[in-house]
Amino acid sequence: MKKLISILLVTLMIFTLAGCGSKDSDNNDKPANKEDGTTKKITLKVMDWSDSSKTQKEAFFEEYMKNNPNINIEYTCLTMDQYKNTVLSAINSGDAPDLFPLPSGMDLGTVVKEGWFTPLDGLVSDGFKDIFIDGVFKEGVNVIDGKAYSVPEVLQLPNSIIFYNKDLFEKAGLDPEQPPKTYSELRDYAKKITEAGNGDFYGIIEGGQQVNRWKTAAHDFSALGGSGMSEFSPVSLLTGESSYADKAMVETFELFKGMAEDGSYHPSTMSIRAPEARALFGAGEAAFIIQGVWCIGVWNTNNPDLDLGIASQVASDNGRTGSVAMATANAWMGVSASSEHPEEAAKLLEALYSTDYNYQKDCVSDGVFFSLVKGVNDEYLTNPLLKEFYDAATATASIAPNPKTENQATSQLFLEYNDVSPAVGDLLQGTVAGAINDIEGSLKGLSDKINQEFDRALKAANEKGANISKDDFKFDWDPMTNY
Repeated sequence: MKKLISILLVTLMIFTLAGCGSKDSDNNDKPANKEDGTTKKITLKVMDWSDSSKTQKEAFFEEYMKNNPNINIEYTCLTMDQYKNTVLSAINSGDAPDLFPLPSGMDLGTVVKEGWFTPLDGLVSDGFKDIFIDGVFKEGVNVIDGKAYSVPEVLQLPNSIIFYNKDLFEKAGLDPEQPPKTYSELRDYAKKITEAGNGDFYGIIEGGQQVNRWKTAAHDFSALGGSGMSEFSPVSLLTGESSYADKAMVETFELFKGMAEDGSYHPSTMSIRAPEARALFGAGEAAFIIQGVWCIGVWNTNNPDLDLGIASQVASDNGRTGSVAMATANAWMGVSASSEHPEEAAKLLEALYSTDYNYQKDCVSDGVFFSLVKGVNDEYLTNPLLKEFYDAATATASIAPNPKTENQATSQLFLEYNDVSPAVGDLLQGTVAGAINDIEGSLKGLSDKINQEFDRALKAANEKGANISKDDFKFDWDPMTNY
């Protein structure tokens, strides 16, 4: 792991100027149908929720269809919530897109068992996996029983970074080069900016309708206080038990509740989704937003005059005792098991990562994401805001243990585990909306339900031969360092 981080750091520190910024296709002189040699016209359906890379992806699809006149691509980009409902309906009706990502919050092993995706091995070229940096494909994450079913979209860094508007800082009499570092400072700054705005702008805005955004903030902010929470497990990686009722999570909830009570949230927060919140932030209607790297490219395009500041997550006033969990592998796009054109779909997926096309280059140079393809960041990472984001994200993040990759048998528990509702995202959403006042009581109830469900799932997994225990979900790990 340390070797990988070193490689990434070197990759992102070295900006090669030669050749940067070119968006000219390397493939414009390719003969028609070169890639499959057929003349039969087929249509491939692609669906995702990656709105921040929509422009670059649409350009890639146009380029791909130009080079493959027998391929027609129907691309649908939805919001995350729309996507999950739409793709589930499509799968259930036997009309799944040819290429689609694993919906957020779902386990790849579970959906592979249900027959959603077909293995990529045998469909993509033999050297396909070699174009990626080390650690991208992991058993239990995007490889099931030795077969790759899904390819990650981007180099995954924490998406709970604090973006702030430097102009609004100055209007409130704050130093734009000194972003908040603690809970008290974030709440105080948001309140001062709201007061200075007098109804024209506010302290903070979020896509309040998206539960996943509240969940991410709860996990990552509390992780700095040592909660051990992550996307990898329903229980703490440090204790093997739910830590939702612990002090670190309660303090995180109190921070967000306090900002709501101060009137610091933009009045549209609870009625909008993340893309709308991002647009209002870009228009200067709020000083803070907690989001991910994909926002940078959108603001560069739509809000070129935005004076953007980027800061790490804030820590409790009691100090930082943990890190935001970071991983190198994850599951994203795969080929539908019901696709009538799996070979053509796999070729399109492979081209999405190929440096023969411009998608990876454009997304990095436009500040949309960090690429997982070897050498692309070296050559095309010229956006200083992207470098600033990387520094902020890695300052508070550490490579965390993943139970699935440490012991593949633990995947059986995730097949048995049923998500508890209301979940932490629901509770934080309700707290900010003013519907939940008893923070400790609601979190205690959640924690108890998760522990009960975890124990039930563990028993069910073992009855099917998993032979795992709670110790497989608890790690002797200093969360201030990489695992």
